[in-house]
Amino acid sequence: MFEVIPPRPAPAGVAGIGGWIRRNLFSSPANTLLTVVTGLFVGYVVIAVVAWALFDASWGQVWANQRLFAVYRYPADLLWRPMAVLAAMMALIGVMGGAGRSNEILRGLFWSLVGFVAVVTVIAILFWPSARVLWTGVLAASVVGYALGAARPALVRALPWAWAAWLFLGFFLLYGVTPGSGLLRIVPARDWGGFMLTLILFTGIVPSFPLGVALALGRRSKLPAIKYTCIAFIEIVRGAPLIMWLFVASLLLPLFLNTDPNNLPAILRAYVAITLFSAAYMAENVRGGLQSVPRGQTEAARALGLGGWLTTSLIVLPQALRAVIPAIVGQAIGLFKDTSLVFIVGLADFFRVTEIVANQPASLRVTGGVKLELYLFVALIYFFFAYRMSIASRQLEKQLGVGTR
Repeated sequence: MFEVIPPRPAPAGVAGIGGWIRRNLFSSPANTLLTVVTGLFVGYVVIAVVAWALFDASWGQVWANQRLFAVYRYPADLLWRPMAVLAAMMALIGVMGGAGRSNEILRGLFWSLVGFVAVVTVIAILFWPSARVLWTGVLAASVVGYALGAARPALVRALPWAWAAWLFLGFFLLYGVTPGSGLLRIVPARDWGGFMLTLILFTGIVPSFPLGVALALGRRSKLPAIKYTCIAFIEIVRGAPLIMWLFVASLLLPLFLNTDPNNLPAILRAYVAITLFSAAYMAENVRGGLQSVPRGQTEAARALGLGGWLTTSLIVLPQALRAVIPAIVGQAIGLFKDTSLVFIVGLADFFRVTEIVANQPASLRVTGGVKLELYLFVALIYFFFAYRMSIASRQLEKQLGVGTR
């Protein structure tokens, strides 16, 4: 007689979220104990922070100083100018996101920024009456740009020219055209500040990229004059901290250019220092990528009849840049946070505004002060943009196959 074997229970799942949790968090008694203890500690901290943020923290000064955080002392009647520049930027990003809906990087970037703008719009509607319509317009421009990009993908061909026009026209619109009064009157650079100044200084990464590539290529040159000039620049700039170069640009740049210091706005001097400092580090990142390209690639290109410039621009440089994407994005994130150092030379960037708000009479009347709330608010903004850049970096690495053969 044959006896039927009773069915055995299904094996424990090894795939999906349950399988991952079982393998990584509860794989052994020690792991289980560590997971439980860590979970209790993290839960306690999260509950305590949320309770403090909702019931004990004083956020009034954060909401009451939104204009100061955003544009510092930029005239209230001219707020439409920086907001118009922001709306144009969001519209262009919307066109990119709409035309590249299948591109995970562009799609994620657009919707992340739209979400950020939507949150700020809600805050403006509640606490910033003079900018309600302006922030709503920025949000509307984002949606319109996305719709245009989705309807006419061919618009992306004009985006390089559109971005160049936005860069130059945006600067002139922010600065102004005519002295005296009027809608296009000049706004002195000393009145610029807040997050607007942080973003302006961060654009120094744009000119620093071609400068860094040129320095990296120059360092590999066979011409001694070019090679050793590039080496000297890179090593001297990297040999001192950014704070020192900000002071050098602030104090010595007018002497080098033989001009009155009043003719060079502090923003311009800080921008030059940040750009050159970033270019030196960019050069070393790119040089590392150039050294990772096998020599056979160059020899194969020469065997096909390509000259030196074509070999570098079409064969070597694309592979080098692909290999150092993590380093370049890491440098961009570092530069974004390092813009907070400009307060040392008297500029009121996003970080400096925190101290200004903390020392206001209304802030000092709050028991215990409001520095913790202000710094937490600033930290969340910095974290959002830095984390968004890191996500885009990982997506780009995956798309280009960095680290795979």
